[in-house]
Amino acid sequence: MQTQREVPAQAEAGPVGQFFTGLAEAGYLATFDGESATLRFDLVDAEAVERWYVVVHDGSVTVARQQRPAEAIVRIDRAHFAAIIAGRLNAQAALLRGLLTCEGSMAAVMTFQRCLPGPPGSTGRVAPISGETAMAGRRTR
Repeated sequence: MQTQREVPAQAEAGPVGQFFTGLAEAGYLATFDGESATLRFDLVDAEAVERWYVVVHDGSVTVARQQRPAEAIVRIDRAHFAAIIAGRLNAQAALLRGLLTCEGSMAAVMTFQRCLPGPPGSTGRVAPISGETAMAGRRTR
């Protein structure tokens, strides 16, 4: 096991470091209440790999710069991850396009996606659509 350093010993530079530092500084995120998962993000930049280890335990979040086993290991180009955390690239779309790969628990990755921002200019969650509304939108033959 290779431990580089804990976050937030000092704020990490750049949007990726700021994103993970922000998660660590928050300590608790209501969106993860009742959830538990371990994730490792392997961010590839040319020949280098930057690793971020995230532990979610009933809403509490810790982040470290470690290479450790995790329930889910996400591998993505650093620039694509920066686009995801900026809201310019959807994580599910990145997965479907092969820009992001996941080893292990897809449920852990889907849980983590809750803390990612929406597209620029979005105002938050969309209200659920009722079954009646969905059915009314279907074409009849």
